[in-house]
Amino acid sequence: MRVAGIMSGTSLDGIDVAIVDINGRKIQTVAHATTSYTDATRRRILGVSNATCTTADISRLNFELGGLYARALMSLCRKHRIKVDSLELAGCHGQTIYHEAAPPIPNTLQIGEASVIAETLGVPVVSDFRTRDIAAGGQGAPLVPFVDYLLFASPRTDRVALNLGGIANITILPPPRRKRMSGPSIQALAIW
Repeated sequence: MRVAGIMSGTSLDGIDVAIVDINGRKIQTVAHATTSYTDATRRRILGVSNATCTTADISRLNFELGGLYARALMSLCRKHRIKVDSLELAGCHGQTIYHEAAPPIPNTLQIGEASVIAETLGVPVVSDFRTRDIAAGGQGAPLVPFVDYLLFASPRTDRVALNLGGIANITILPPPRRKRMSGPSIQALAIW
């Protein structure tokens, strides 16, 4: 199965696009690229990110980003001579403009209209990953730990995957069924 992933993070550096072939648990990268945001686009995103603005500003940017995402993917396909219709699916995280995973009302908002991407490319698009995870009681980052596990987990050694974006995330990947000491506890108090 050939799948495209589209991501833009809170670092606001641009749009990351990757095309991968998935065969069971094997994932092979076919092509990837980053398309930088223009300064004007970056300012517009910041202008609607936890800011006083109009719903018109958010709605227009939502559709505009959907178009930018689609064009970034089409550009990657052209550059690597990949036919867009060879893609069976595209996943798009969207651009987070507000995120509050804690009570009283956990919520999040991403823009970058998936319907615009789907209509432009003619490919089914899956989106709202963060929103669904928040609704299910998560912190809003459901995919990275799973993919980190698939790509980096080891049956013999502890590993940690660090994502340095606008917000840093870590995934701790211990080997299965093994006790680990995490460090001193009461011992430190006894010495003190």
